[in-house]
Amino acid sequence: MTTSPPRTKLLFYIPGLLDGGAERLWACLASELHARGYNVVFAQDFEAADNRNNLHPAIPVHTVGRSHVSGVRALARLLAAERPDVTLSAVAGSNLKLMLARTLSRSNAAPILTYHGFEEWRTGMASFATFASLPALSRSAARVVAVSDGLRDTLVTRWGSRASNTIAIHNPVYVPPTAPVPTLEQISARPPVILAAGRLSAEKDFTTLIRAFARLDRTDAKLTILGKGPERENLTAEIARLGLGGRVELAGYTAEPWQYYETARLFVCSSRSESFGNTVVEAMAHGLSIVSTACGGPTEILQRGSHGRLTPVGDEIALAIAIDAALTNPSDPASQRQRAGDFSFAERVPVYERLIADVLTERTQGCAGNSQIKLSAKPPTHSGQARCTP
Repeated sequence: MTTSPPRTKLLFYIPGLLDGGAERLWACLASELHARGYNVVFAQDFEAADNRNNLHPAIPVHTVGRSHVSGVRALARLLAAERPDVTLSAVAGSNLKLMLARTLSRSNAAPILTYHGFEEWRTGMASFATFASLPALSRSAARVVAVSDGLRDTLVTRWGSRASNTIAIHNPVYVPPTAPVPTLEQISARPPVILAAGRLSAEKDFTTLIRAFARLDRTDAKLTILGKGPERENLTAEIARLGLGGRVELAGYTAEPWQYYETARLFVCSSRSESFGNTVVEAMAHGLSIVSTACGGPTEILQRGSHGRLTPVGDEIALAIAIDAALTNPSDPASQRQRAGDFSFAERVPVYERLIADVLTERTQGCAGNSQIKLSAKPPTHSGQARCTP
């Protein structure tokens, strides 16, 4: 009698399931791979509720603690106990900590290190160390993954990541399968509600967006900004200074933003830097026109202006002009939805599956890393649904 081989075991690691795009991605990707038959274990430094519901309840979660030293030791014990085939880490100092834990535990798991932001290195000493140690980390890792071509180039040219081992994989972005695609007439008939979403932090530059909004002649227009973060007080003061209290809303963070996309006419990304732009894809999947600064990832998503209007970073006048034009002449919703489909789970998750298969083959054969993943190849068909549902 023959028995089937055991399922591939994956260990995902992140500081916590906070209110960020990378955290949402990690919960959704882990859940989708669990649904596709992988044996998934999840590790975190601390508990956070913002994206917890996006993680499938059947996935075991281990909390190792906030202390870097004791956390690395706890991770090492977890690696020794769980013996994963592949580890995937993301955000802040997680890449460095997991590699240290791997050394302590003498684990032979294939490590995939992921980087999600141009400015992430500024968020703390552990984050800086994870970028500064890239020359060494990238030589020990099975792969280093960036979420856009632009970020991949920055990791290689600025931070010294090994070029042959560093690849770009655009994010898979979850959108409810029931998300409606409005007609152009329906979009044009909506009230002029402008939507933005992201952490209320300096790099998102919502201050410039609010100032651009104040320049619009459309007194009936409204601006809704989703998210929470340290800049909320400053943004509230700017709204008051410009006399926009009745027209600009800081609506807070929601893990289920779909109703906002279904009622807005336009989505705006005003970031100074954006490694990818999950919310841009979400908005496009709902048929919305896009105005974005040329800040990195959105330029790639919009195919350098083919699917939206691009403006210089920090230019409130150019942003106001582009917003007014997009409100007057919206993009074709069907075309927007089609482009968003390029970043669907059906298209993007199989790229991660091929990556996992490649690094396991290399581990078995003792091969050096090979970064030649064919991202444009037609992915195989898989069953299973992500947990990321309303």
